[in-house]
Amino acid sequence: MTESEFIDYWNKEYPESFPINHELKEIYPNRWFRIHSLPKSKRYADSEDEYKILLDRQNQLINDLIGKESEVTISFGIYSNDITSENYEELTDFAEFLKVLTIDLRKERLEEYEDKMYFDIYVKTEKWENGNRDEILKAIADDEIRAMFICPSKKCIIAPYDGGIDVIIDSIEKKDRLKAKYKDWLSDREDGM
Repeated sequence: MTESEFIDYWNKEYPESFPINHELKEIYPNRWFRIHSLPKSKRYADSEDEYKILLDRQNQLINDLIGKESEVTISFGIYSNDITSENYEELTDFAEFLKVLTIDLRKERLEEYEDKMYFDIYVKTEKWENGNRDEILKAIADDEIRAMFICPSKKCIIAPYDGGIDVIIDSIEKKDRLKAKYKDWLSDREDGM
């Protein structure tokens, strides 16, 4: 996906938002749901067995959402003052990422940012294969990096975080079907968090 293709796609499908993972659930609550990666909503894996459960759940959900061999765009952003920026070097070790956008957060959100702050978005498009991005999923689960998987053909965003995966899909009906299928992996909380 080129710079202009990514920007055009994002502006067409998600015009109310920036490509910032943690904001999407607030902007698209009717299209959002969350699964937890470990039983009893445990946040972090402490053993190889728990990492296996976490990766099995995440791969199963991603396979179900986009299917094997679907084209997926991996996207991550780096804040200009992010002290963990070196963690993202690990992502670039996997493949070449293209910088597609810089957001001037102070200009866009003056009430949230007093100082100058930029958010650079990087992307790479590839075919999804079960288990082929376990290193990224594990780094996200350990809160070392943040990234999301965007699948234009299936009109969904898969945004793993340390504890689970947030999903933004194109219809309430599809969301309800998936929530029923993965009901044992959902939060017990009323707000779905």
